[in-house]
Amino acid sequence: MTELKIGSAVATPERPLIAVPVMGETMNDVLVMLEQANDSQADVIEWRVDYLTDPGELQASQMQTIAFNADKPLIVTWRTTAEGGQEDFDSIAYHWVYQLAIASRVAAVDVEAALLEEVGDVVEDAQSQGIIVIGSRHYFDETPADLDAELQSMVETQVDVVKLAVMPNDDGDVQRLLDATKVAHQTKPLITMAMGELGQRSRFEGYQYGSQLTFASLGESSAPGQPGVAQLKAHFE
Repeated sequence: MTELKIGSAVATPERPLIAVPVMGETMNDVLVMLEQANDSQADVIEWRVDYLTDPGELQASQMQTIAFNADKPLIVTWRTTAEGGQEDFDSIAYHWVYQLAIASRVAAVDVEAALLEEVGDVVEDAQSQGIIVIGSRHYFDETPADLDAELQSMVETQVDVVKLAVMPNDDGDVQRLLDATKVAHQTKPLITMAMGELGQRSRFEGYQYGSQLTFASLGESSAPGQPGVAQLKAHFE
């Protein structure tokens, strides 16, 4: 298994990395949440830029301020509405935000697998600067029938880390995701989770199958079923 490394944070066989999302409509909101994330027991911070009122208006100095003030490795993510985010995909604005992130030398960027053809240059630019690229796919309404094929197709893309989130209909779907993770985790680091209350055990047990990062909330969650960061941390101790 290839160890997941995001900046100075490294997953271990004993426990996954814990990431917390920072979400805010204004820069002041983001900075307040960032301070809370810095003080938390998380290993990694994910800044969800799609929560900003207008991400395309983000300035270089603002990105640099967030990158500078993050005490933990920072992932920058624009989650599109197509995959449960707050902002539609806009190629010009999307490229702008990610180029700012790359210039600010954040630890990682998350790019949806469905956008890889349109933003392949972002992936190349990030990797050329030593920035980890997480390729993600989210199914908020279902769990795909062939998870092995789903993960394998993502592993074969140019991304460094594969993230797959699904919505289970029953516990069998959760177990299928865990089993598929166990099969696919040898080639690239994986981040997998089943969402909602039904899937919550995947956030606690996933590392035993090869998922190397799990998400927790500081209060407001960025996806259904996220436990609190203190609850997750306590579980792994």
